[in-house]
Amino acid sequence: MKTPPPPPPPPPSRRDTLRVLGSLAALGPLGLPRLAEAALQTEGGRRLVLLYLEGGNDGLNTVVPFEDDRYHRARPRLRLDPASVLRLDEQTGLHPGLAPLEAVWKEGRMAVLRDVGYPRPDRSHFVSRDIWHCGRRELPDPPTGFLGRAWEEGRLPAGALPPMALGEAEAPRILRGTEVTGLTLRDLDSLALKAPPGGGLEALRAAAREAEAAGGLAARIARTARASYETSERIRQALERVPGGDDYPGEPLAARLRLAARLLRIEGGPPVVWLRHGGFDTHAVQSGTHAALLGQLGRALAAFLRDLATDGTDRRTLVLVYSEFGRRVQENGSQGTDHGAAGPVLAFAGEGLQAGFHGQPPDLDDLQDGDLRHQFDCRQLFREILEDWLGVPARGLFDAPAGRTGLLAS
Repeated sequence: MKTPPPPPPPPPSRRDTLRVLGSLAALGPLGLPRLAEAALQTEGGRRLVLLYLEGGNDGLNTVVPFEDDRYHRARPRLRLDPASVLRLDEQTGLHPGLAPLEAVWKEGRMAVLRDVGYPRPDRSHFVSRDIWHCGRRELPDPPTGFLGRAWEEGRLPAGALPPMALGEAEAPRILRGTEVTGLTLRDLDSLALKAPPGGGLEALRAAAREAEAAGGLAARIARTARASYETSERIRQALERVPGGDDYPGEPLAARLRLAARLLRIEGGPPVVWLRHGGFDTHAVQSGTHAALLGQLGRALAAFLRDLATDGTDRRTLVLVYSEFGRRVQENGSQGTDHGAAGPVLAFAGEGLQAGFHGQPPDLDDLQDGDLRHQFDCRQLFREILEDWLGVPARGLFDAPAGRTGLLAS
């Protein structure tokens, strides 16, 4: 007597279907529907890497006016000994933590923009960060990022992956559009999709097909989930063909930059890669913390630039290091510094960069409520980079008046 076949499993409930699809879509927000059809084809275009120093980096102890007596008087405990800094000229040096960048400076692949900010500075981390990332002094409601809008409006290179944020679980403001955002990637392990209990990837695909047939919200989630999975697979397979550099320190920032170097080399890779290096809100006992953070930055960035130079990728990659604001000129009573306004931006490229200093040394007698006045507007800087480096039309993305920083070679 034959054993009757087991009854077919009951169809998944709407809740189960959405749960399964949610697992698939959890890879990160993607630019859709454009991303679903983005071809991984050879892209020889330029790339941009944005490295954000979160918390408000102390610009005066990063790019140090070591010959200015006013600097030493304002910071009796925090001032850096002129003998310790990496001298860039007779008046200005870098914090010793950035000493690994000495060769880059001497080779003419590094520029320093002094005192970058915006009018009527806001000392709130969140407001100031959003002004930098939205490209607007008057924030829209809801605020969106200038890169997110550029991607959403189809201004960034067709056929490429969207702008990507590394080491993040959620897209930063700079990558958010109205309905579309860039891609977030915590690490390479994030590309290995884990199936939910009781089913494999085929179960996920089956749930996606069923939801798409149902239409409505479930269909939209299914399309997002399907594109998320397909895109993650394409990125993973492409990265497998691109070896990572082996001359990096064993630190988290270095690991993210090592991954960035691989992404910059893959076919049809992202035009922009964004990273965060946090901890710069140094209100108290600043010296040790700041030295450690800049040491990590110097080691990781030097390794990254060496890696890019091995095959000429540095010639088509511009790297910007920036923070939402600098710190106050006068140190506080806790051996730290409080929220300020303008601060330096560091830039690196193998070619196409006007190396050296841009702007005049900070005038520590001409302060704005105790803060450095900005010489360059961050919105003009970002607009210039979009237009003159990436070749992206920037009209309407920024509310700054016309102007150029002169960072890029004409």
